Amino acid sequence: MSPIAIDTPTPSDGAATIVKPPKIAEWVAPPLTKQDLPWADLETLDLRLLDSTDPQVRAQLVKAAKKALTVDGFLFVTGTGVSDETLKRNLAIAQFLTTGIPQEDKLPYAANLDGGSYEGYKLRGIWKKEGGVADNIEHYNLESSSFENPQGQHPPQLLPLLSEIQAFAEHTYRHVVYRILKLVSLALELPEDYLWGLHDQRGAIGADCQRYMGYFPRDDEQEQATGGIWSKGHTDYNSVSLLYSQPVSALQILTPEGQWRWVKHVEGAVVVNTADALEFLTGGVFKATRHRVVRPPSDQANINRYILIHFARVRRDLVLNPIWDSPLVKAKGKHSFQERIDAGGSAPTQDEWLRERIRRTGRELCEYLR
Repeated sequence: MSPIAIDTPTPSDGAATIVKPPKIAEWVAPPLTKQDLPWADLETLDLRLLDSTDPQVRAQLVKAAKKALTVDGFLFVTGTGVSDETLKRNLAIAQFLTTGIPQEDKLPYAANLDGGSYEGYKLRGIWKKEGGVADNIEHYNLESSSFENPQGQHPPQLLPLLSEIQAFAEHTYRHVVYRILKLVSLALELPEDYLWGLHDQRGAIGADCQRYMGYFPRDDEQEQATGGIWSKGHTDYNSVSLLYSQPVSALQILTPEGQWRWVKHVEGAVVVNTADALEFLTGGVFKATRHRVVRPPSDQANINRYILIHFARVRRDLVLNPIWDSPLVKAKGKHSFQERIDAGGSAPTQDEWLRERIRRTGRELCEYLR
C-alpha cells in the first residue's frame, strides 16, 4: 500500500465550536549528520508483506520479526500508510505545541505526574539533573479521553488542530499498531489477532497515548554537567512504542553486549521497540530494551529535536501475567513477578504498572547516568 494522506474526522459535538485551524510554522527537515557514528544494526520490516498471499514471504517476515524482537528489542517498520505530508504536518504541530504556545497558557494543562498520568503537558525544566541543570524535555500527551468533549481539556490554541491530531493518532493505532501486533502475535506462534484482542478497542486510540515532543539544546557547560544525557537509559512502560523516524540523531539503544549504539534515521520508517508490558506478557522472551537520548552529534547539536511517539498499551485492567497460550512463551518464558506471587501477591495490571513507573520517572530522571 502506498503512503496516503490521513482523512480528518468530523469534530464531535464537544468540539462543535472549534474554528478554522491556525497557520503554524512549517517543520523544516534539518540535514542529516555527516558523522560516522557507531550505528545499531536493526532489521527493517515492511508491514505490507503481511498482505502477501505467498506463505514463504509471510514466514520470512515472521522469522525476521522474531529475531529482531528476541535479540534487539528494536526494529524499523515501513509501509505505515502515512504520507510525508502528514508526517511533516504533525511534526509542525509538535513544534507549535512546545514552542508556539506561551508558558502561562500551558500551565493549566500540566500533567498530573504525581497521580501517575502523563495526559497533558510535561513542561520543560521541572526535573533536575546532575549539577542542578533543568531538563530540556517537553511533551504534550493525548489519550482517548482527550478527544471526548475537548473544550476545557486543552489550551485554546490547540483546539482547532485537534481533529488533525485525532486522525493521525487513530491511524497510528488502528492501522500501524494493529499490524505490528499482528506480526508480534505470529512471532509468538499465536493467532494473528491475539495481542490486538488484549488492547482496548474503545475510544479513538484505546488505552494508548499519542505524544508530541521536543528536546531543546543546552549550552556546553550544562551538557558537561549532565554528561550529554538528555534522557537517561530506561525501558518504556507499555506494550510497544512507535517513534516516527526523523533526521536529528540522538536515540541510542543498549545492545546485548552492553554497548550504546545510535539509531539511524530511515526515511518514512517507524522505530518500534518492545516495552515492559510485552516483556512481562512474553515471560521475558521478548525483552524491553534499554534506550536513552543524548546530545546529538556536533553538526546537529544546536537543532531542536521534534518527535512523534505513540505508546501502545494493553487494556488497563489486564494483569501482566505471561501468555502461556504461546508455545514460545510456554517453552522459554518465566514469570517476571514470581517473587511477588510466592509472597502472596500478584502481578500488576497495565494501569498499576503505568502509574507506578510514571510516579517514579521524575526521580529517575534526576539521577546521573555514567
